[in-house]
Amino acid sequence: MKINKKLLVIAMASALPWMSAYAQSPADLQKEIELLKGQLKMLSEKIEAMSAREEPAKMAQQVTRLEQKIDLAEEDSIKAGFKGLKIKGAMEVAYLNDSSSITAGFEKSRGNGGNGAAMFEITKEPDAGIGWTLRLIPLSGSGSIVHEASVAVPFGDGGAKINAGLTPDYSGYELVMGHQNPLITNNLLYTNAASNYVGVGTSHDFGGGWTAKWMVGQVDGYASRKAPGLAYRGDYSMGEYSGIGFSGVHVRTNDARPYLNGVPDPLGTPNLNADLMEIDGYYTRGDLSLQGQVSVGRLIGGAMDGSGLDGKWWGVSGFAGYKVTPRLQTIARLDFVSNRENGGGVYFNHDGAYGPERTDEAGTPNADPSIGTNRYALSIGTNYAVNANTQWKTELRLDRSTGYNFLDADGVTYKQGKTTLGTSIVVSF
Repeated sequence: MKINKKLLVIAMASALPWMSAYAQSPADLQKEIELLKGQLKMLSEKIEAMSAREEPAKMAQQVTRLEQKIDLAEEDSIKAGFKGLKIKGAMEVAYLNDSSSITAGFEKSRGNGGNGAAMFEITKEPDAGIGWTLRLIPLSGSGSIVHEASVAVPFGDGGAKINAGLTPDYSGYELVMGHQNPLITNNLLYTNAASNYVGVGTSHDFGGGWTAKWMVGQVDGYASRKAPGLAYRGDYSMGEYSGIGFSGVHVRTNDARPYLNGVPDPLGTPNLNADLMEIDGYYTRGDLSLQGQVSVGRLIGGAMDGSGLDGKWWGVSGFAGYKVTPRLQTIARLDFVSNRENGGGVYFNHDGAYGPERTDEAGTPNADPSIGTNRYALSIGTNYAVNANTQWKTELRLDRSTGYNFLDADGVTYKQGKTTLGTSIVVSF
């Protein structure tokens, strides 16, 4: 028997005035109204229950079939190895016009990602907690398509893990790929740090905002005959908006300084000990983002003048970003590297702009090879979020040196600086 719910509800509602007429006071009237509301609610629930019984068997079958489909999909996912699998990717196409270059155009990657790189990443975190990461960067400036191939195995309590394999450098506030960095280029400290480690170590979450990790093994492919390299990093989150970190790398390199007593040395001095350390921090609140880094390093016995003294350097980098609108961020970054002592001796010598002042304005050798060169770089730009997965960047970068180390487009003249203007589109998923 079917019940017309609408008629029953109308009948109950129409009875309210008649029943309330017998109330002796406003308080009594209110009590009767509340009582009738409760009775109306109970009656409505009974009507809904009676209506639901019309086709109970059909509804039960639909629920059962849906549960079976979900169970089968989960089983197929586990058998195929897809459970816990995540796939990420990014591509940056950058157009750069360099005042010191004979060409201007679309760049492929430089270094660890660099300008105009593509990235494909697969990560997996199975039920057992054993995870792995495989990240590929085609056309990488490092010469290898594999950027990371690591595995993480949990042990003990408290979130500790054993990490092994190939992993990127821990240092600095800048990250690897274009979709992770607001500007097109990387800062000077990023380009003069270690690139990767191959070995084994552990990571720990101590709670209270403290985390740490370390690894022993090859640093940048240096296979020492005496001892493996050591890399480590610790971070402290000081709340929702700020944090600080420190890292270090200690390695016996295969590096060879190219100068001895001011003249080229074809043999160099291989197997030098290098020590790199840095502190970085961030503050992000509302539309304002601030990041900074201070780095120091030395190459023992590796001064660029061939004196046998230590090559020492230090540098700072500061970043500021402000969102003019929710999508548009304006950016400024300033870098400085001091590398004058003993002819210089930074860990990496990119662009040939860190060695002794071995050229003058005419491109002839400098008379004092014991003086290294300092570097400055100022970048200003914008980052516009086209949508959740697309960024449009612009950047104007000014590079300057205390020496004449930038080869001009004519292939003969050396200059103390260069200017780069660029734009890029970054798409990620």
